[in-house]
Formats: sequence, C-alpha cells, structure tokens
Amino acid sequence: MVERRRDAADDGLASYRSAEELLERVRPQIAVITTNPPLHCEQVLMAAERGCHIFCEKPLALSPEEADRMVAAVRKAGVVCTVDFETVFADSFGVLRDELQREEFGKLIRFDAVDKGRPLAYDIETCMPHFLHAFMMLTGSKPMEVFGRVIVDGRKAALADVVPISELYPQGRTHDIGLRADTIEATYLLSNGVTVRYFLAELDEAYVVEAGRRAKPRSEFMNFIAYGTRGQIKWHQTSTGYVYRKLVPQDTLSVMDWELVCAPANPDPTWVVPTTRLVQDFVDAIARGREPVTTIEDAASVVDQTYGIYASHLAGRPVKLPLEDRAHPLR
Repeated sequence: MVERRRDAADDGLASYRSAEELLERVRPQIAVITTNPPLHCEQVLMAAERGCHIFCEKPLALSPEEADRMVAAVRKAGVVCTVDFETVFADSFGVLRDELQREEFGKLIRFDAVDKGRPLAYDIETCMPHFLHAFMMLTGSKPMEVFGRVIVDGRKAALADVVPISELYPQGRTHDIGLRADTIEATYLLSNGVTVRYFLAELDEAYVVEAGRRAKPRSEFMNFIAYGTRGQIKWHQTSTGYVYRKLVPQDTLSVMDWELVCAPANPDPTWVVPTTRLVQDFVDAIARGREPVTTIEDAASVVDQTYGIYASHLAGRPVKLPLEDRAHPLR
C-alpha cells in the first residue's frame, strides 16, 4: 500500500487510504465503483449517503438482501444510479429488438441462451447477468419463477462443493462464494408467458484460450436464439453482436438457412462503443433528472434471478421470484 501511494505521488496523482477517505476529502459528484463485488454494497451505501450519483460494475450485489439495501439507499438519497450492462447499447441489440417485432417472426415463445468457456460460478454472477438484463429489456417483463440445476462430476452439486470463486477463477475478480460445477441449467418463466432457458458448460481453459486466439469474428461462445411462432432470431454476443434470422414460409415446412441481418462494420470485441453509450446515458440522466436506461431496480432484479438458480437447485424445485429469503442461498 505504501509503495502504491508513493508511485501515485510520483505520477502526480492523489491517493487515499480508503474509499471513505476519498469521499470525505474530495466530495465528488459521481462515484464510479469498479472494485471487487464484495465491496459494492458498502461503497454504494457510502456514496449514496454523500449524495454522489453512482455508476457501479456488475454484479450489483452478492445477495438479494444487499441489493435491497442498495436500492433503498439510492432512492432515499435521490441520486442517479446505473449498472454496467452495456449489452443493450450495442447496435445489434436494436436490430434484434426490431426483428422480434416483425410480423414474419410471429409471437415470441421462448429464448434459449448458451454461454460457455469460463468457470461457471464466475460466469453465473458476472456474465449471465448480461443476458438476464437483455431479456427483461426485450420483453418488458421480469421472471416470475426459476428452476435451476447445478451438476458437478455427474451428480447434483452439494453445499460441500461451495468454494470462494477466487479459487475457481484466480485470474478474475475476487468474488465471494460459488458452486464448483460442470454444467448449470436454468429455466425462467416471465410474467408475459415467455420462457427463457439458460445453459452454461465449462470448457477446458487451455482450449478456450487457444480457441480465442484463432476465433473468427463469429465465434459462438455466447449466443441466444429467440423462437417465434413463425421464425427464429439468433444473436451472437461477439464483437458487439451478429444477428441472424430464419423465417419459415407459411406454405412449406422446409428447413431454412440462417440469414445474416446485422454484422458490426467495425468489430468491437471489448465493447467500447456500447460502454461509451452507457456512460453517456448515465451522464444525460443526471443532467436531465431522469432515470437511466438501466436502473438500480433492474440490476437488483438480476441479482434475484441469479441467486434464484442456487435457491432452486438446493430446494429441488422451481422457486418464485423475487426470492422470499433475501440471504445468499449458499451461506
């Protein structure tokens, strides 16, 4: 810590011993919280208490109870708070939303989402929320219930399989706790009757790293398919997204090929443009005194949906959302 403070001073930068000291001495208008998830709740509460508008990294919280306290603090303070769900600011997301409204697509029935490549306890809390948020934004509905299963070594994961996520994914951010797993499955029922099926499968890490080096822009490590009564829409969440459609003519049951309807003109694998738009929306919301596109309530709902998988897995049945027990299901 002393060396870091000395390095900061050498570079002409101010340094502080804690977030609390920074907030007290600087009194910023905006707090950007990108610390490890276990610190999010404490720091959002501190920032809100001091009247700061807040930009928080995902996941918002590590339990529904934490999320509840954060929502209450933000609303009491009357500040603007958004969370880093940049996916919905990609051009491809707008195309996807328009495609779902096409008469040729028919009525939306379900989404099937696949995410694979990272240790699953990390994925379920850090990557999966992007999809859960996108589904809410696309349908205007929130899940009413979830049925989840976590499988490890060919059996149902047990509480003995709970470990710190940092042990599973030492290269990533330090999280709290998760389940060691080979596969995770979840089925959500939305309030509008649409179902969402989510599947995660861990791949060998060395293979994933090598595949990432060789991957074409249309790599399918993260994607979902929307099923309608007349067609299908596929979204690859790669380089800010590719969108494909497959529409079935009404006079035939022939197998149709996928048609590319959206591809990024300038591939943006690190999602710089959507993230920039997210920040611009946040700043504009502050200036105009309006809600941001992604509200803290949206992010809190995603926390419920995420931990609902664990709660359902342990109960062995579907569970209602929001969760009745607001504590972390694995504690």
